[in-house]
Amino acid sequence: MFIFKRSKVAVIRYSGTITAQNVMPYIGLLRRIEKIKHIKGIMFIMDSPGGSAIHSELLYYALKRLKEKGKRLYGYLEVAASGGYMVACALERLYAPSSAIIGSIGVISVKPVLKEILGKVGIGYEVIKKGKHKDMWLFTRQYSDEERVSVGELQEDIYNRFIDIVSEGRGVPSEDILNLATGELFSSKKSLANKLIDEIAGFDKALEDLCKTINVNPDKALYLSVKKPFLQKIIGGSVLNMVEEIYYRTMY
Repeated sequence: MFIFKRSKVAVIRYSGTITAQNVMPYIGLLRRIEKIKHIKGIMFIMDSPGGSAIHSELLYYALKRLKEKGKRLYGYLEVAASGGYMVACALERLYAPSSAIIGSIGVISVKPVLKEILGKVGIGYEVIKKGKHKDMWLFTRQYSDEERVSVGELQEDIYNRFIDIVSEGRGVPSEDILNLATGELFSSKKSLANKLIDEIAGFDKALEDLCKTINVNPDKALYLSVKKPFLQKIIGGSVLNMVEEIYYRTMY
C-alpha cells in the first residue's frame, strides 16, 4: 500500500492490445488506488489499438468506478482505437496530441478456418458434441448460414453497447455517434470537431489542467505502472495476445 502525506495525482499509461493478460493487472492497480485517499486524480494515458470486447469493458468499468468514488480522471490519447477508445469514454476530459489516432468505433469477429491446412499436413480431428452449434467457433469448419446470422446478432448487441458507452461518456446523442461508428480512424482534428475529444494539447498542458482542478503540484505527480505477468516475461506478450485474440473472437 502506498503512503502519502499530501494530495497527489497519479499518471498511468496503458500500452498495447487489450487482453486479459494486459488488463487484469491494471484493474488490480485501480482498485488499490480507489482506497488511497491522498490520490485525488488520475491522468490515464491510452496507447492501444483495442482488443477483446470483454476486457475493454472490464477496464472501462474499473475506471468509471474510480470516477464514481470521487477521483478526477482525465485522459491523454495517443492511440485510442476501438476498445481503446471505449475505455477512454470512462474519463471525464480527453486530450490528444495533434498526431493521435482515435476512433474505430465498431466490432469485428475473426475465426480462422484451418480444415484444409490440417488435412494437407496429415492432422486429423474428431468432434463430439451436444448442441448442434457447440462447435461453431472451432477452426475446423466454416459457419453455417444460420450461425452467421447468430454471430451477426451477437455483434449487433455488442455494437449497440459500444455506441451507448460513447454517447454517455461524451455527452453526445447516440444518433450522432452512430454516424461515426463506421470503424474508421480519425485524426485529432476530426475527433475534436466530432466531440470525441475535448482538446488538442501536449501532455504537460493536460496534466496541469488536471492538477489545477484539485490544487496539486504537477511536478509531484506519481508515475505508476504494473508488473508484467510471469508468462509474458518468459514468452513475450505478442504470443499471449495472439492466443487471447483468437479465443476472445469478438473484438473492439
